Amino acid sequence: MPTRPDLTNRNSWVRLFEHGAKAEGSTPLEHPPQHGFDEDDPAIKAWELVRTGTAATRLLDLEGMSPDEASIGPMLRPRDDLAIEVWTECELSVMHAAWRLALDAEGDPEARRRLTARLRRAVEWHLEHTQPDNATSRPWAIHVFLELGHPDVEAIDYAANMLHAADAARMSGGGDDRLRGWILDDAAAALRRIGTPRIGAVEPTGLGNDDGAR
Repeated sequence: MPTRPDLTNRNSWVRLFEHGAKAEGSTPLEHPPQHGFDEDDPAIKAWELVRTGTAATRLLDLEGMSPDEASIGPMLRPRDDLAIEVWTECELSVMHAAWRLALDAEGDPEARRRLTARLRRAVEWHLEHTQPDNATSRPWAIHVFLELGHPDVEAIDYAANMLHAADAARMSGGGDDRLRGWILDDAAAALRRIGTPRIGAVEPTGLGNDDGAR
């Protein structure tokens, strides 16, 4: 009988993401093969910051972003002109890009701290308010929920449901999705960049403990 994977273990999720990406026929790419809902899509602009290596905290000043305050809330301001699925996919894509910028900001601890703190508040809000299948079966920021979500069991369950929605979309006749595969490939790569055995072992002002302790 197959052994159930330990979903508190980082490598378990890496394997799950890599398996999902392979099932989508994903070809590893540096940046996502995506198209915005319009020219003002903040997600497109966020990924442009990643592509160009721009100062990480510029993401917090993009048009459409919520104020960088201490309150719990999404990264983006709500938009009445967008369906909830479209807004959610854009929001989670921005969160995915923000975590990449935080990981890349090795020489700027203040930028890393601000982005990580802002992402924690967004993750907390989504765990409370957003259904994990609200993003058209594309699991943007799935790894961010694992790293920054608390309580751990709730974040793990949320990520598992996101992954299930992606698998169900592929198996129900939706076919392979190159973007979905890219998202899972990139999520696996991001998990590997933090050297702790457990997911979620990310300190408020850093990206993991040197000894791997939680």
